This record gives sequence, C-alpha cells and structure tokens, in this order.
Amino acid sequence: MTTANIFHEIFHFFTYLDKGFPYTLKKLALAPGNMQKDYVNGQRGKNQQPFSMYFVCGTLTALALYIIHRPTGNISHFEEVQGDFTRHYYVIVQSILLPFYAFVTWVFFKSKNFNYAESLVLLAYALSFMFLLVVFTNLIDLIPHKRIAAAYYEIPVLFLYLLWTYFNFFKDELKWRITIKTVLTILICYFASNLAGDMIVNRML
Repeated sequence: MTTANIFHEIFHFFTYLDKGFPYTLKKLALAPGNMQKDYVNGQRGKNQQPFSMYFVCGTLTALALYIIHRPTGNISHFEEVQGDFTRHYYVIVQSILLPFYAFVTWVFFKSKNFNYAESLVLLAYALSFMFLLVVFTNLIDLIPHKRIAAAYYEIPVLFLYLLWTYFNFFKDELKWRITIKTVLTILICYFASNLAGDMIVNRML
C-alpha cells in the first residue's frame, strides 16, 4: 500500500460519510425500526454502515459530553468524579455493552426470523441515534440553577424512542407484548450500564 492508496481510502470514507450519514440520520429520526428492517432485508441503498454510524455518533457524543460536563468549582468531589466518568468513559462503556444489549434484545424477541446478528445491527443503529438524544438531554445541565437532573428527561426519551423502534421493527407482534418486552429489556440494560458505571466511578474516587 502506498501513501496515495491511504489518501484514497480516507477520501472514500469521508465522501461516503457525507452522503450516507445525513440520509441514515434522517431515517433513524423519522422511521426508526423500519430503517433497520429494510437494512437486514438487504435494502441498504445509501445507508451508512451500522458500525460506522455507531462510531461517528459515539465520537460526536463523547466530544459533546466532554464539553457539557466540564468541571466547575461549585460541586462535590463525588459529583466531579461522576462528571469525569461521563466525559471520559460513558461512550466507551456503552460500546463495550453493545453486544450485551443486543443479546438481551435477541433473547426477548427471539424468533426464527430474528437472529443475534440482526439484533446487533438493530441496536447499533438505535444506539447511534440514542447517543445524539443523550447529548440533547444533557444540554439541560448547562442551564443555570436547574432543578431537575438531565437523567429524569433522558430515561423517558430513550425509552420512548426504543419503543417506537421496536414497534416498527417487530410489526408482527402485539404492541402490548412489545411494550412489556421493551420495558424488561430497558431495565436489564439500564441495570448493567449503571453497574458498570458505578464500578468505574468507585475506582475513580
């Protein structure tokens, strides 16, 4: 491989990113679940690849959280450590747990028409957009003298988005069953995320 080859690969990546990223982002915003269903059925068109999309959104989120949660002088040591965790490790932890999230989803929605690989694609795309939702909900932390923590907005927003995604992806199932399965999936994944986060925060104290 030559230097010219490397520059060609870089140019190709960003050219494709420019075309595929906005299109996929729009589909995830307006038709979550439908977009993933089309992808696993082979209708991939101009979509950004799932793990490329996840990497880009994760990187943007990590940068945004790093800026949003800059330490201030009016917080306790514990709050400072929590902020440091969010700034440095939140996206990393979610990335490590992505295969687990996909496994939990696959277990609850397992069928002959839905395998683990498809669950991984479904969650990679869903979490890509959910990362961006996390950024918007965390912007609340920039409001002076706020009374409600961002988490109280974040959890219902993420739940409703994931529920919308699952309604569209698993159209053959009854909505009440999808709702129950989504609640159980969220609870297990949220517990795993909090457990991992608490372990890191405790080591940082």
